[in-house]
Amino acid sequence: MADTPQDKILCVDDEQNILDMFKRTLGRQFALFTASSAAEALRILQQERDIAVIMSDYSMPGTNGLEFLQRAGEISPDSVQIVLTGNIELDVAIKAINEAHIFRYLPKPCPMEVTKKIIADALAQYRLVVAKRQLSEQLEQKNLELLQRNAELAEKQALLEHELETAKIVCSKFGKYGYQVPDGLDFFISAKEAVGGDFILNAVSRDGRAFYLMMGDLTGHGLQSALGGLLVTEIFDEQCPDRPPLHELASIINRKMCRKLPTGLFCAAALMALDLAEGRLQVWNGGMPDIYFLDKQGSIADKVHSANLPLGIAADAGLIGTIADYDIGDIESVFLYSDGVTDQIGADLGLFGAEALQRALTAAPTAARRIDRVVAQLRIHQQQQPQTDDISMAEVNLPLICQTLTIR
Repeated sequence: MADTPQDKILCVDDEQNILDMFKRTLGRQFALFTASSAAEALRILQQERDIAVIMSDYSMPGTNGLEFLQRAGEISPDSVQIVLTGNIELDVAIKAINEAHIFRYLPKPCPMEVTKKIIADALAQYRLVVAKRQLSEQLEQKNLELLQRNAELAEKQALLEHELETAKIVCSKFGKYGYQVPDGLDFFISAKEAVGGDFILNAVSRDGRAFYLMMGDLTGHGLQSALGGLLVTEIFDEQCPDRPPLHELASIINRKMCRKLPTGLFCAAALMALDLAEGRLQVWNGGMPDIYFLDKQGSIADKVHSANLPLGIAADAGLIGTIADYDIGDIESVFLYSDGVTDQIGADLGLFGAEALQRALTAAPTAARRIDRVVAQLRIHQQQQPQTDDISMAEVNLPLICQTLTIR
């Protein structure tokens, strides 16, 4: 690398002719500073930054070269030091190297070609020293940033853990937990994470003549979805005892979600109302997979596709939309599920899919529950793959539910 005028060299010697010689030979190539005493040289070091090389005579009046270089190293630790002396005794050289960390030792007189070569080596050493210091400073700064980042991550981790614990507490207050499960209702819920977004609610009207079921799939996971689920649960529990029409129940939940929850938090949902007095079954599907109706032979007799927006997207009551209406006598059971079932990835990286679900549903009857058969086939497909999403399933056996309501 070519030397540049920015390279600063300080020459210290009590012989003026030596300094003049340095000015003639080095002054054009470097930013050259000269001093005839240690005191003068120390003043220059205190005023000038980035002195690359210090060349000092060993024998000077007052303060000798080694004492000066020791003090110079305290002021300018990156500077590379060279000693010039007419004394060639070995003990002087050893003392110079050991006590002052001298880079080179040059006898006087020294050929200028040799001096320039030593200066070039010293400049290369200086650049290495500066680069090492800069890297060390950068590393120290990075370590400080890393410590700060780790502290921030630890704080966020603590907040997330607190949020998770809060979400668990909130989540325990809704969903299947704490509900009396009537004969005729089977369900399965498996959250992908500690707190999932799926939930299943059921209720019986105060007069015992109507049964309600809701399966929901809230956006996201954690505390936000748990709070959304708690709101839906409170509305559901508050409204169902009064035997509301299904469209009214859906409208109330939708309106309150839009008003009380942040934008972007909505709930794909399937709502079902069994009216024993009327002998009718109503089903509302907003953003959930197909709802299957099975006959007495276990075949899929009908499906209810999603014909409505998920709850919590738009407050307009007119958007509640389509409700499917059936005679109870035409249906043996109703099967509802969340998209975590069909979206489960298997060992071949393929999805479980609707066709595999339908085959599992309509397989020859066994002593096991229909939901258990579906779960078994799902696990065979999944093998060692992680769970893709929250998984929820519910089956309502209408004759058993009607019998339960009649007994009440």
